[in-house]
Amino acid sequence: MVDVARRAGVSVATVSHVLNETRPVRPGTRKAVLDAIDDLGYIPNTLARSLVTARTRSIGLAVSAISNPYFTEILQGVESSALERGYGLLIADPHDDPAHELTVVRLLHERRVDGVIVAPSAEPAGLLEYLARREIPAVFLDRLVGDAHDQVCAENARPVEQLVGHLADLGHTRIGLVAGCLA
Repeated sequence: MVDVARRAGVSVATVSHVLNETRPVRPGTRKAVLDAIDDLGYIPNTLARSLVTARTRSIGLAVSAISNPYFTEILQGVESSALERGYGLLIADPHDDPAHELTVVRLLHERRVDGVIVAPSAEPAGLLEYLARREIPAVFLDRLVGDAHDQVCAENARPVEQLVGHLADLGHTRIGLVAGCLA
């Protein structure tokens, strides 16, 4: 940052304000700083910034079967939204296994992600305890894990009820459901 400030003819604080958008900087000054950054190939040291702010601007995403189009769309949406807000994404596949799930979330936590988004296994008790004990912000996808957590899930009960009702109204009496694991 010192080299950028010297090249742009401004203080290091001004460079910081341009990079972090913490205070307004006159357009000409901003352009001089951005030009100096470009000329020098400066890349901010996010590790150093994380030590000062205690934030990494990263989110951990743990979803099984990433090749599944459902999770691929979720991944793309989360990544797009995170990038728009200046966050990076670290991705892990817990393989729908409670022990592996806890391992990957621990690894994400060790990398100091600011929060996690998890599609939990059918038995997430160890994960829930780990996250709660460490007060790690978390959002759960795809499976409900109790009322005490932020969750994003499809509402299946009412639509299935309507579908079965519709089929029954048409006179169907033998109705089957083919689905994945319901746990």
